[in-house]
Amino acid sequence: MATPPPHHLSRADYTRGALWGLFAISIWVSWILYTRVGVTSATSKMSPYDLVALRFACAGLVMLPILWRRGLAVGRTGVGNWLLIVSCAGVPYVLLASSGLQYAPAAQAGALIPGTLPLWAALLAMLFLKEHISGLRRVGLALIPIGIVTILGAGLFHFETGYWRGHLMFIGASITWATFTIAMRRSGLEAMHAAAIVSVVSAVVYLPVYLLFLPHQLSATPWSAIIGQTLFQGIVVSIVSLVAYARAVNILGASLGASFASLVPVLAMLAAIPLLGEVPGLSDVIGIVVITAGVFLASGAHAAFARKPA
Repeated sequence: MATPPPHHLSRADYTRGALWGLFAISIWVSWILYTRVGVTSATSKMSPYDLVALRFACAGLVMLPILWRRGLAVGRTGVGNWLLIVSCAGVPYVLLASSGLQYAPAAQAGALIPGTLPLWAALLAMLFLKEHISGLRRVGLALIPIGIVTILGAGLFHFETGYWRGHLMFIGASITWATFTIAMRRSGLEAMHAAAIVSVVSAVVYLPVYLLFLPHQLSATPWSAIIGQTLFQGIVVSIVSLVAYARAVNILGASLGASFASLVPVLAMLAAIPLLGEVPGLSDVIGIVVITAGVFLASGAHAAFARKPA
């Protein structure tokens, strides 16, 4: 069934969906920074495999009672759709994103994972959900990558730095999450139920493989780092942000909900001013303006706020 176009959204519905989307991406900004520290810090010494294990061990344990009550919902969602939800919001996505952060800076992760997400989500939504992308929304989708390239500049294409490995992983992670967005929209699952399925199934499948076959470095990591990463990755990111994002998608639709992710590079850059003392240059400011305009158009905000409140 085709998803209603954005002009059918009331101002109240758009605002509610937008708030859920903004809440989710605020967590994503923190996740990018914290994960970068986890996989590159000399004191942390964690590998991406360790972070994935901590994330889903914690989230799986917390969400087990919910899954026990509500079930796996394979029959309700369909086997193919169910597998896409579990895999594309689970271990493959987290491994791609966290592994990429070993090779490329956090700012580029913010630009290439959530920054390109609306493009992949819109394309998939048109193909599989028959969502209509209006002319202005297409303009917004075109503005987003222009703003991202403006921010990253020529450094994005300096292959001698080795960043390209991270870039490929970031783009792969973005496509993976866009696929989850479409599968989630098609499933009709409630957000908390989806988070429970992803968390528990990922823990059951991944943890035995991790313990038996994959390298792990937690024995060399301080307990403070392990506890911090476990709670943040396992509860804040795996549960809270997934529920918030799923609710945004359920309210706004797949491509609209995904469009808010493009604000992550902007927020990450602004957060770096007080936290890291990194003041954006002229190209950064131009990129921020372009991305903000693109998100406003691509998200359907112009249509929602043009409507008179009932």
